[in-house]
Amino acid sequence: MLQLIRGTVGTWIVKGLFVLLICSFAIWGIGDIFRGRGPATSVAEIGPIKISAQDLDTEVRKQIDRFRPMFGGQFDLEQAKQMGLIGQTLDQLIQKSLFDLAARGIGLNAGDDLVRRRVQSIPGFRNQQGQFEPELMRRALASSSMNEGALVTIIREEAGRNLVQGAVGAGAAAPAPLVDALYRFRQEKRVAETVTLANDKMPEPATPDDAELTRYHEDKAVRFTAPEYRALTIGQITVNDLAKTIELTEDDIKAAFEARADEFQTGERRSFVQVLAETEDKARAVVAKARSLNGDLAAAAKAEGLDSSTIGPVAEADVPEIGASIFALEIGAIPDAIKSDLGWHVVVVTKLDPARIRTLADVRDEIVPQLRKDRAADAMPRFINRVEDALAGGATLEEASAKFKFGLTKIAAVDSEGTTPDGGKIKDVAETQAVLQAAFALAQGGRSPLTEGAEGNSFVVRVDGMTPSHLKPLTEVRDQVIAAWKAEQRAKAAAAKAEEIEAQLKAGGEPESVARAAGAVAAVSEPLTRRPATGAAALPPALLNSLFTLAPGGTAKAATATGQVVARLRSVIAADPASAADAVKDVAEMERQAITGDLLAQFAEGLRLSYPVHVNQEFIRTMFSTN
Repeated sequence: MLQLIRGTVGTWIVKGLFVLLICSFAIWGIGDIFRGRGPATSVAEIGPIKISAQDLDTEVRKQIDRFRPMFGGQFDLEQAKQMGLIGQTLDQLIQKSLFDLAARGIGLNAGDDLVRRRVQSIPGFRNQQGQFEPELMRRALASSSMNEGALVTIIREEAGRNLVQGAVGAGAAAPAPLVDALYRFRQEKRVAETVTLANDKMPEPATPDDAELTRYHEDKAVRFTAPEYRALTIGQITVNDLAKTIELTEDDIKAAFEARADEFQTGERRSFVQVLAETEDKARAVVAKARSLNGDLAAAAKAEGLDSSTIGPVAEADVPEIGASIFALEIGAIPDAIKSDLGWHVVVVTKLDPARIRTLADVRDEIVPQLRKDRAADAMPRFINRVEDALAGGATLEEASAKFKFGLTKIAAVDSEGTTPDGGKIKDVAETQAVLQAAFALAQGGRSPLTEGAEGNSFVVRVDGMTPSHLKPLTEVRDQVIAAWKAEQRAKAAAAKAEEIEAQLKAGGEPESVARAAGAVAAVSEPLTRRPATGAAALPPALLNSLFTLAPGGTAKAATATGQVVARLRSVIAADPASAADAVKDVAEMERQAITGDLLAQFAEGLRLSYPVHVNQEFIRTMFSTN
């Protein structure tokens, strides 16, 4: 439907419908829109501050991006909702707003010097030598669609908020007895004697008879069940493919060039050396020194204890506050300092790159592919409508593909996860998940509608065949069933042997002799903390937890993926806070931060009495609905 509307939006019929719609508003009025609160535009109101839907959405997306690497790149909005990430993000925005209001309420305001220092301390605004460089700042702001005024406002608000938070948490400290107790608990170490028994060290069981194999095959059916497979034909209609069919005249190319002529004209650009001083007096001293050194601004800056930076080539628009002054200078001239929000700029222009205009011949290879793609994107809705009409008229996918020149991909068998019977993944299919979702919602022989995907591309999928999910015949998987049965028997035998080993260790047996008799491996662990370790020598977490509940001489055991581990606690190494001052300080700092967080949360709750908080939960639910 959307494609149909897009394809006919320029017709007189649709224009007439829009006129009727506008007239209906004129007749019936639009007063209801403005009565009451109207459509929700904010997700929360904190006193006079409103948190917009865009603000919340932006912060939630940032959190999703932050969590995605922790989940192997597979972390989406639905998982974020399940983890309560949306509510947590909104709470953070509300608390920030409450502290902003608290700062305003007591008249806290960051001064210009503080703002300047904060700006100059931002790492992204510093060059490789660690010096603040205004050009880097402006580029970073431009890439974020932000100007210097907005940055200054943000820093002022953040400074006021930090002052309030600092005042609230200034007295937070973890009591020394608590810190010592936590350090002792976390850093206590235990040494264990271990005996590791591998399942494959157990005697190989005899091959079971057919009755036992049949029973095991049926009892463990999920291990030997093939998923449902489907044979598919996929038609993919892409803008890039359609672009290859677009023919252009020389007049088309010339018109496109003229329409984009501004892009191919590079204005004058300049390079310059700059020194940024905090005060006018300091800037004047640099100017005087540079003039006495025949224009060597870098040497003048060094003599006055300041840094210089080389900037450019840049356009006038790249340095908005001081650009007009710089582009009025002669090369090598040393003018008086220029004032901006960041301080006083002393500038010497070192190079001038004149304006340049690229011709059609220069940019032809750039214009033609883009023009074809633009024409294809415009033509795509009408092209899709023609394909849909042909399919609705009874054409097969093969006939439509031959007529409209779009590609078909045949897949002999694939499951709902995109895996083929040989364990591979399907290839050469864009929008794979959307295609599979559509395919597995169809019946045998069914064909999906043309479905729009990313970047204006579309696909259609047909189910050519279905192989239902089924328990693979025993004759087909006999060797797998035998191997699985034997592995299970070995695991059971190892578990029984581990019971014997534990009894012998509990009775005082020596781990090495006990292990030798059982075909196992004895070892003494490194001192262990409660935190699970990694690597081949790491103990199973369940066994590690058990060790910290035992007295010396106590035993425990646990299964691993490949065998059994039996352990006897040899010794306990108590942690002494008095001998680890730095580590204790770390614990104290962690607890101080936790206490500070609690204090800030309680203070924010108190601020709600002065600045009522209203949250539009229904709007938030609708906003993040995945339906």
